[in-house]
Amino acid sequence: MSESNKDDDIHSKNVSSEESQRSQSPETLVESGVSTKHLDATDSDEEDVKLREESGHANWFASNFQNAMTICAQIPSLGFSVLNIFIALKGDLTRRMGLCLLIVQSMVFVTVLFIYIDTSSWIPVFFIVTLISIIVLNAANGLFQNSLFGLASPFPFKYTNAVIIGQNFCGTAVTALAMLTKAASDDIQMRANLFFGLSSVAVIICYILLKVLKKLNFYRKFGELKPSLNSVEGEETSTWSNIREAFSKSKMQFLNIFLLFFVTLALFPNVCMYVTDAKKGEKHDFVVSEKYFMDVVVFLNFNLFAFIGSLMANWVRFPGPNTIWIPVVARFWFMFYFPAANYNPMDFARAYPVLFGSTWLFVFNICIFALTSGYLSSLIMMYAPRSHEDPKIQRMAGMIASFSLILGIVVGLSFSWQIRLFITGYA
Repeated sequence: MSESNKDDDIHSKNVSSEESQRSQSPETLVESGVSTKHLDATDSDEEDVKLREESGHANWFASNFQNAMTICAQIPSLGFSVLNIFIALKGDLTRRMGLCLLIVQSMVFVTVLFIYIDTSSWIPVFFIVTLISIIVLNAANGLFQNSLFGLASPFPFKYTNAVIIGQNFCGTAVTALAMLTKAASDDIQMRANLFFGLSSVAVIICYILLKVLKKLNFYRKFGELKPSLNSVEGEETSTWSNIREAFSKSKMQFLNIFLLFFVTLALFPNVCMYVTDAKKGEKHDFVVSEKYFMDVVVFLNFNLFAFIGSLMANWVRFPGPNTIWIPVVARFWFMFYFPAANYNPMDFARAYPVLFGSTWLFVFNICIFALTSGYLSSLIMMYAPRSHEDPKIQRMAGMIASFSLILGIVVGLSFSWQIRLFITGYA
């Protein structure tokens, strides 16, 4: 912990004046973190309703939309994160991020238009158009997120952590909004308007803050790369050598962030959301009503405690970079616990008995699960670039860490289906 605090002190003293440091608060990067995740958290009920037949019955498109959406959302994000690593040092990251925000805003506009268009006579076409928009949206989001972590990597710890805080805060805010709209109205169109309207506002604010960021003395001190001694004669270090150097000291952090998000996304939301208070056919009996059980106990709990965990990393930095793998590996306990709890996937029967039937034990475990996810992810994303002195290598390490994070998400989401198949006896 003391080494981490010294690191912040060294960075702070390098700023030309206290005024320039105060002018660039972490809130700017918090907002940027929110923008990368806000659209991913929006309600998909609108698409599900518009993909059904006029009679309201589910067809192939409605039944398979969630699976198709997951694939289309994550694969482009992963692919563009890889691409961004190889073009990382060949341009201004803020310009790249600004272009991504414009693409995201255009996809929001297209989505809002479709809310008012009757697609019942051309459902297959609407299905394809929706998936294409998801691919474009998440490709831009993946590129933006990867660039954002790279941009924040040379900054002091609290600024790097602000990106994680923004992402986790977004989950809490959107979950609370979903509960409010659920209580206020059953009108799916109104919910969609509200979600995408707020998404549009978040993107606009982020774009403005991105322009403001470039003019601040703090960003000019840490964010703009200076020519290194090796480039005096105009020669640039190759991308591959930068990648090798980043891996030489940060490879354990890349593995840590992958394993952390693999465990998290293998269980949340696809497993946790189907853990119930009662077995199938039994009466619900918990302090939170059945209508709001999933919203409060699963989504609000997870997002809130992940947010708290990421905030904690601003003041508490234990364990250190050499021992943080221990709690990361310890979290594999949840891979056993949640499927063995009262997990009842929709339309499937369990092939194995429930070992942990207590709902309060489930609440406790999901709180610890979320708290460690937010806390450890913040620490690892701060530790990864700090193993290097060269700002270029720090930026590269931040981008590779972001790629490892997204890879963990993709592999974790894919593995969640294997968990369902195993528990229901289809494996």
